[in-house]
Amino acid sequence: MFEDGDDMSISEKDMILEEKKLEEVKKIIDEELQSAGGNLFQEEKDLKEFQKLMWESQQEMDDEELAQFLYENEGKVDRLEQKLQKLRKLVKVKDKPYFASIVFNDEPIYIGITSVKKGLDYHVVDWRAPMASMFYDYDELGEASYKAPGGVETGIISQKRQYLIEEGKIKDVFESGMNIQDDMLQNVLAQSKSDKMRNIVNTIQQEQNEVIRNERSKNIVVQGIAGSGKTSVALHRIAFLLYRFEVLTSNNILILSPNNVFSEYISNVLPDLGEENTLQTTYHEFASGFIEEYRRVEPYSSFVERYYKGAKQDNDLIRFKLSDKMANVIEDFVKYYEKASKFIEDIEYKEKVITREELNDLLHERYSNKPLFERVELIGEKINNVYFKGTKADKKSIISRLKKASNFYNDYKKIYKVMFDSLVFKNYYKKEFSRLENNSNLSDQTLRYEDATPFIYLKCLLEGYPYKVAMRHVVIDEAQDYTYLQYKILRKIFKNSNFTILGDVNQTVNPFYKYDNLKVLLNLYEDGEYIELNKTYRSSPEIIEYANKVLNLKHVSAIRRSSSTPVIKRSIKDLKHIGRDINYLHKKYKSVAIITKSIDEAKAIVKAFEKNYKIISLIDINTESFNTELVVSPAYGVKGLEFDACVIINNFSSDANLYYVAVTRAQHELIVYE
Repeated sequence: MFEDGDDMSISEKDMILEEKKLEEVKKIIDEELQSAGGNLFQEEKDLKEFQKLMWESQQEMDDEELAQFLYENEGKVDRLEQKLQKLRKLVKVKDKPYFASIVFNDEPIYIGITSVKKGLDYHVVDWRAPMASMFYDYDELGEASYKAPGGVETGIISQKRQYLIEEGKIKDVFESGMNIQDDMLQNVLAQSKSDKMRNIVNTIQQEQNEVIRNERSKNIVVQGIAGSGKTSVALHRIAFLLYRFEVLTSNNILILSPNNVFSEYISNVLPDLGEENTLQTTYHEFASGFIEEYRRVEPYSSFVERYYKGAKQDNDLIRFKLSDKMANVIEDFVKYYEKASKFIEDIEYKEKVITREELNDLLHERYSNKPLFERVELIGEKINNVYFKGTKADKKSIISRLKKASNFYNDYKKIYKVMFDSLVFKNYYKKEFSRLENNSNLSDQTLRYEDATPFIYLKCLLEGYPYKVAMRHVVIDEAQDYTYLQYKILRKIFKNSNFTILGDVNQTVNPFYKYDNLKVLLNLYEDGEYIELNKTYRSSPEIIEYANKVLNLKHVSAIRRSSSTPVIKRSIKDLKHIGRDINYLHKKYKSVAIITKSIDEAKAIVKAFEKNYKIISLIDINTESFNTELVVSPAYGVKGLEFDACVIINNFSSDANLYYVAVTRAQHELIVYE
């Protein structure tokens, strides 16, 4: 059962007891599955009969009776779904029901992905349960406590164990009086990379657990170095919140991912934890849904690619459009536009004349606290209700007359262009720029990335924010990629949501915008907390030492044990021999990445080697999924991803942050052509 050299310190007697415990838990799960299966079949049958009765009787019901039937039906469906979800969880953990245990006040507590109970007795507790938190919070044996529903429980942890269970059999046991998780963690870190991110529930570290279980603050901003597990922490935090708050469902949570590749990469984690995947989108998709005036909105990766390909463009103007000052420009311009807006004619409807003086009073006095174009709707509604008590069609006709009688219009493309010719913009932007080129860009069918957020902000100020009331929690990953204005807009749109925001200022790839510190975001989020994660679990000490030199960092702490494999440095002149390095790494590891600065370099490598390998994946702006066996990508395409080994073609010159992103993708081995 155990190989020589396994870290196995429990006695033979204890081992027999552990195996007996495992069989006992498996038996309880089998009994629960059999019982639940029969019950669910009957409940589903009853539900269908209930729905059939409701359908046949609905013509005879009054509104109150029908509402009651619908309410009961919804309740039955919800209860059935909850039982089905519990059943799915038990099926998932049947052969691996727990991964750890502690003995607290002489009572053994086994910890797993989901709870296993018989009657009132818990044989396994969910890792998110309050008492399970002690496993993560206390490295050493001795005094411990946890916050229970009835108050703080204190006592002594006298034992901590972790289990490697496969196919219903104990393969290994890790036990220690101090820092038990270290052996299991190193065991996990030593494994080769898989195609998708895995859950880390059995190796969550204390600093990560603090973020995952944080209930002190509604909003959390996390600055975490490369490899600190930010994304894993975010997903496990979602799972914790879903467990902790019954009113919260996966449909109430939104993850803003950096790109579609990343969305696919993390898609297994929540299901592995027994939870449904949440809603996911990218900022690009979000912006595209709000901007109807353009056929297409440029993605972030395409915007970054433009710069690194050396496209001919006005970089100073782009930098200003993305700067925090741009918000002031738009706010001042909207005030100017509103002040200049007025009704220049009376309107007449059904022989009733409403004077322009009355209309302007409503516009600038009565509804002055509302967005400009919302005021027109409100004025039309008021006129309709006061004078005509009319229909929706009447209101529509009145609003149409109001628009014709005014000197302002809701052509946002035109308004946005006008802003750059205004004195307001000239007062903020003192440099010369080509208005012809700027107007030409804004007339295209594609709205450039640097214009998308200012355009949205202008539109929101003039017509109001599209509030997303149903969202209760928003997770933003790669936080450093969002400008302050983007956060300002998101905060307004998701005004009823709590936020978990995670990023690393060192991994900024936007050449035009960078935070000194993510803590500044707390200015937008009341009841917020800033937390730092300064340990990296991804890369070997040798790779971390090399990465630190890229940005002159000193605070990065590597947890992975040394592989005694130094970073190999080659001359760019020897690039013709890169095929030998690719072959060497490809045979040794499950996932290998060749990382370049530009997409053109990446495409050239794919073209050169695609005949040599059955599977070689290029990551570009259109990629949604890929095989990690052999990947070729520009550095900005692999943000958030990790590989067993990487080959980097260092043409990054002064782009140190981008190079840092490339270097920190490697777990075990790194080869650099300098």
